[in-house]
Amino acid sequence: MKLKLTILSFGFSALTFAYVEMTRVNAKLFISDPETDFSKIQIQNEALKVKMVQFLFDNDMVDHIGTKAYDPSALFVNYYKQFGPLYQLIDLNNDKVPELIFNGYNTEEREKEQLQIFTTIKGELVSVYNEMGYLMAYKIHPNTREILLYHHQYPCCENASHNLNRLRLVNNKMTLVKRYFLGRDHGMKGKFFPEKSTFSGKFCHTKAKTMLYWSPEEINQRAWPRRSEKNTIAAYPDSVAYSVLAEKGKWHFVIMHGAPVLEENRVINPSNFTNTWIYGWIKG
Repeated sequence: MKLKLTILSFGFSALTFAYVEMTRVNAKLFISDPETDFSKIQIQNEALKVKMVQFLFDNDMVDHIGTKAYDPSALFVNYYKQFGPLYQLIDLNNDKVPELIFNGYNTEEREKEQLQIFTTIKGELVSVYNEMGYLMAYKIHPNTREILLYHHQYPCCENASHNLNRLRLVNNKMTLVKRYFLGRDHGMKGKFFPEKSTFSGKFCHTKAKTMLYWSPEEINQRAWPRRSEKNTIAAYPDSVAYSVLAEKGKWHFVIMHGAPVLEENRVINPSNFTNTWIYGWIKG
């Protein structure tokens, strides 16, 4: 899915096109048994939701269009009419006090969606998460009944980076488990993902230096024009753990559970991935 935006640059009297790429992917390819129907975990209390959103509005805690950040004379009733449906109440940490979550476009330009999470500390709302992207899925912890959110941050313009963060609210702070994959609707060669993933829970280990690719093949010319001739993501040293999620001939779609080799790379900066798992393809 590709969304285009048109921005007028008055200084140059020209139109500049910005766009986002691959804003939606199949959650089942990356997450074991994801839940995607958020209505099942929403707390239906409209009066409480209105009260909480008005607190944000009155205290300048959101900068959406229609708020005082845009117009000091803005009215809450008008703001809530437009943005109220984008808020939901979900009790993330199972403490019987719901968090307030906003997810949607915050301006008329409709470039990237915004995810904002507010929790209650000493009777007042406090922001604990504010990033671009959308809520892809959730899971309920089998023991604590906490709700774990999966946040997909999709790429803009010429980029191809997707961040998939698992969010968990602990002691009024959001903790993250970071995952990453590459993909674009246009401009890169190869099929990025399998048709289906299977999560066995088993771990394998590399037995030598292993290259991770973004598609199940070796492309050596113009794989990503102006960025990379090859469809390689990064190399991994031996003894790195990984999980096989799908197979295609001699290729395996995997998630790597270790850090890549720190070497020259035209696709990612390996030093930024010491604690981030990457999805991709390796030769079996």
